[in-house]
Amino acid sequence: MKKYYNLMLTLVALAMTAMAFTACDEEVKAPTQNPADAFPKKHDTALLLVTFGSTYDVPQQTFEKQKAFFQKQFPNTDLYLSYTSRIIINRMQAQGKEFIPPAMWMQSFLKKNYKNVYVQSFHVIPGEEFTLLRDAYVKKEYNVKLVDDRKGRNDAVLGHPLLYSKEDIQKVAKILVDDHKEHIQKGEAVAFMGHGNPEENYEYANQKYKMLEQEMQKYAKENYGHGYVYVATVDYPAMLFDYLVGELKMVEDKVANKKIHLQPLMTIVGDHANNDMAGDYEKGEADEDQSWKWQLEKKGWKVETHMKGLGDYKEINNIYLEHLKAAIADGNKE
Repeated sequence: MKKYYNLMLTLVALAMTAMAFTACDEEVKAPTQNPADAFPKKHDTALLLVTFGSTYDVPQQTFEKQKAFFQKQFPNTDLYLSYTSRIIINRMQAQGKEFIPPAMWMQSFLKKNYKNVYVQSFHVIPGEEFTLLRDAYVKKEYNVKLVDDRKGRNDAVLGHPLLYSKEDIQKVAKILVDDHKEHIQKGEAVAFMGHGNPEENYEYANQKYKMLEQEMQKYAKENYGHGYVYVATVDYPAMLFDYLVGELKMVEDKVANKKIHLQPLMTIVGDHANNDMAGDYEKGEADEDQSWKWQLEKKGWKVETHMKGLGDYKEINNIYLEHLKAAIADGNKE
């Protein structure tokens, strides 16, 4: 929510991204200033896990679990984590925490002459952040081939984000609906908060949310008797909070106890989950800019929030793992 704040944040993000590209160009000319170079090369393979990022403490625990999960799968690998959000990186650096952006890692990998360079996105849809990772960071240093690009050989492999194929959507739908089966069986509603992109050129990526919603409703109704499962976003114009309100209005007399469960459809429980989804009333904010929880309660709904990110599901991390393994297998083909 908080439209004006989000608008300002977007403008700042664009400015910082432009500055980041300039800074990265300068760092290429002066590689000794690249902090990633300080990490010694221990193996022939480097693996970079990349997500949007967060300054919250709980998400750091999720990231550590994800790192441990992938390190176990790739033991003979130099594994690192980075963020695509320059704003988050700058905030962490302002707190005195050294955090290295993807571009610097890729430059350092190239300088250290790794035999294999693997990159796995922890983004949910193939939208703006994934495109930034692929085109502005990885491709700048390497010839990159994704799993469905079969032209030529690649120097680095990049695994797809979570919701890429129809099979991915079916798997994620099952995981999330099964996790809420008790609520769905009772006839209660469940809604997930995704992020989304406001720009029209990411419509292909945004459509993944609608496809997921439809798949969850179908699976829930077939297996648990009710299909009151929804997806709305903070930035995709066609599926904002008003979309959720409209969907709920059509079933409010059918949903048991007029109760709804809210959960983030994001890798971690960060700012959007804590404030835009589950936040308390903020004095000075207009009613339409209050949290989803507050607005739904005002409309007479009983709301229960579930502070669990996608990265906290082992089954979800297995999908990310499958994407990386598929990219590696395809990259090894002649």
